[in-house]
Amino acid sequence: MNDVFSSLATGDSETTQQIASVLHSRSQDPDQNRMLQRFLAAVDVTAGPLLEIGCGSGGLLTALCDRAPTATLVGVDHSVDLLRMAAQSNATAGNLRLLAADAHRLPFTAESFPTVLMYTLLSHTPDIGSVLKEAHRVCRQGGQIVVLDGDYASADFSLGPHDPLSACVAAWRAQYVVNTHNLRSLPRLLEAAGFQLVQAGSHNYTAADSAYAYSIIDRGVDTMLDSGTIGKDLARSLKDEARRRAHDEGFVGSITYRFALARRHPSANTTPPQG
Repeated sequence: MNDVFSSLATGDSETTQQIASVLHSRSQDPDQNRMLQRFLAAVDVTAGPLLEIGCGSGGLLTALCDRAPTATLVGVDHSVDLLRMAAQSNATAGNLRLLAADAHRLPFTAESFPTVLMYTLLSHTPDIGSVLKEAHRVCRQGGQIVVLDGDYASADFSLGPHDPLSACVAAWRAQYVVNTHNLRSLPRLLEAAGFQLVQAGSHNYTAADSAYAYSIIDRGVDTMLDSGTIGKDLARSLKDEARRRAHDEGFVGSITYRFALARRHPSANTTPPQG
């Protein structure tokens, strides 16, 4: 199964613009930003070049440019349109290189990068194992891979049993997320690809008045509307209900994000340093 994100390279411009708007709203969300900064605090960015696989419109690259202003940053994505947006949003970054590439077949020689990053890529990747093995190939011996992704099966926008917004979230997941549970096995997946786990954990994202949280409900509602599951009046009421809750309840929804830091094993025939 492919989700909208995984087919962006061949998608229409309207869909790409919608996804770019979602990514922008996420980058402007205070709780998402706090989570991203906590994640980056564990990343060693003192040595470049740094590679982000699936950089999208460049949200993580912007944060990396601030943290590593002298390191070469390389971002790859399969969507040329999103890469163009990443270039525009990071126009003043002289240390940034952007390439259109498939995460399963990266255009780099083996062991090119001491640091490889993935930010909400694997949840939209049909073949996680293949992408992680390719990341292992381009990661230097002793280098690090750092992953932050959504455990989207945990997305909960309900205030009780049989909450109507739960149907909206379920419709959103079906249309926009290909891997709903796999990130719960992130440590095992990294080790299967040849990495040695260093650290793993989770961050909880909770949203009230958030354009990004509303975008989840709105996309789920639009999916149901387009399929004929609901009508226009109910669609409008469901979107209004999400915004009412933000005002009256101080809650729209929550999602758990999984993170992991791992290293590539040094080769068994590597000569130890002398001295």
